[in-house]
Amino acid sequence: MLDCIVIGAGPGGLVTTKELLEQGLSEVVCLEQAESVGGVFANTYDNLVLTSSCTYSMFSDFWMGDGNQHKFWTKNEALDYWKRYAKHFGVLGKIRFNSKVVAVTEQGNQGWEVQLTSGETLRSKRIALAIGNNSIPNYPQWKASLTEVEFSHSQEYRNASNFVAKNVLVVGGGESASDVALEISGVANNCWVSLRNSTGFVVPRKRGEYANDISTNRGIYGLPREYGHTLSKIISRQWSSYKNPVEKAAVELNEKVKSRNGLWGTYGTKTYALPKAIVYRGCKVVGEIIGVENGGRTLMAADGETLHSIDAVVFCTGYQNYVPFLPDQLKKTDPRSLYKHMFHSQYRDKIAWIGLARPGFGSQFPIMEMQARLFSLICTGEKTLPAAIAMEKASSVDRQKYLQQFEHNAHRIRSLVDYHIYMDELADLIGCKPPLWEYFFLNPRLWLRLVYGATQATQFRLRGPGQKEIWAKEAIAKLPVTQFNYFFLAGLRGRAIYSFKAIVKKMRRIRELRDFVIRSAIYLWCRLTSPIAKIQSAYLKYLRN
Repeated sequence: MLDCIVIGAGPGGLVTTKELLEQGLSEVVCLEQAESVGGVFANTYDNLVLTSSCTYSMFSDFWMGDGNQHKFWTKNEALDYWKRYAKHFGVLGKIRFNSKVVAVTEQGNQGWEVQLTSGETLRSKRIALAIGNNSIPNYPQWKASLTEVEFSHSQEYRNASNFVAKNVLVVGGGESASDVALEISGVANNCWVSLRNSTGFVVPRKRGEYANDISTNRGIYGLPREYGHTLSKIISRQWSSYKNPVEKAAVELNEKVKSRNGLWGTYGTKTYALPKAIVYRGCKVVGEIIGVENGGRTLMAADGETLHSIDAVVFCTGYQNYVPFLPDQLKKTDPRSLYKHMFHSQYRDKIAWIGLARPGFGSQFPIMEMQARLFSLICTGEKTLPAAIAMEKASSVDRQKYLQQFEHNAHRIRSLVDYHIYMDELADLIGCKPPLWEYFFLNPRLWLRLVYGATQATQFRLRGPGQKEIWAKEAIAKLPVTQFNYFFLAGLRGRAIYSFKAIVKKMRRIRELRDFVIRSAIYLWCRLTSPIAKIQSAYLKYLRN
């Protein structure tokens, strides 16, 4: 009987296996259907570049390499990093490649039975599901009407060679759709991008040589989410001032985002690929497809556009929430029904979903690591899950919170979370949240880097279970901090606004308390003096008679 079977050897599976081993669980096996590490990242399009910088993408205790702080890994560079990570921490010896899972069956209190395509059966106390949510493509209903044109999903896309001199529609507004549109528009006769409502909030990977996501820090993202609307306006004004056609195209795309919380009410599309495709390659954005004629050769969009002579459609429309090899009751598990997007209240620590939470901004890799750390501590008994009813209540609260914050996308993208809030919640459960006020007074240099440097995984190694304080401080000292620019100043403005509101609110409360005390004193005085007044009145009445 194994302690745990980790399914998937992508980044989530690798970090989960490593954390389990580091916590002393030796009977661990990682199953990977491919012949190498990387998971879905190993099988994506050729020119993939990660949308989170190396600073964010690195794991907390394995250095990315000096000079890479503002670099964005290509697919091959990311795979190389994960291979070195797995070798360094002894994970490779625990991976069984070419091992595809076909069925996972619950064995009551005896854990799980995992069946492979080879016919072999393994048994384990726990399962860590680290396959992401990228296995079964999702399509709109009108895909069934495409009988006269080629169609494919971004899962199958590798490069633009099949779309030379064709009229192509790309469906979707995320990062994959943007990258695909940029490549195809360079070789196609015509290329359109269909959006249901809007893209995510478009931001560039870099500003000059500076990784843009370094600004995703506590100094700014610690502000109330309602400030996102103001922050979005500040960003638009600044980008418009650059007088650059690509910046202008990005602003126009972002103005389509209708959210009360601005950029914090949606997901990020962290690439300028689509604005570049629009400006330099004539790519045109149209509305959601609402009509199909001539087997797909003619398509009608909701904004009134009609597309003629279509040759191919590429769907960048995400994936179904479905895992075919799980028991029936778990095949379509809604991420928002899980405790912290990880644990089922009925199955508790017997199964954990690693990497299912998708951040609006920030990076998925630190999330995977924090989830793996929490899961491993629960496996060893150092941490425990709440009672089932408490887990369900917490899930309900989180669900309502995110449905409200991500109003337009939350129902469709069920795994969407607020990166900073979610990371701190996991840190609280683990007990590794950095003591910011302590550092503010005792180590202001470290405090500055924690607040205005990237909120990536290393700062959660300073204390608590799994701490590696000396290494973490050395690494954090080498990580970049945000530039003193318009975005930094917007954060300071937000701090000033909400600090003033807090002071006013406190003064109002003090005034309300003062008035309450005065009113209570007057009331008590009246009550106490009332009997005396009645006796005096009766005595005077007696004298008059």
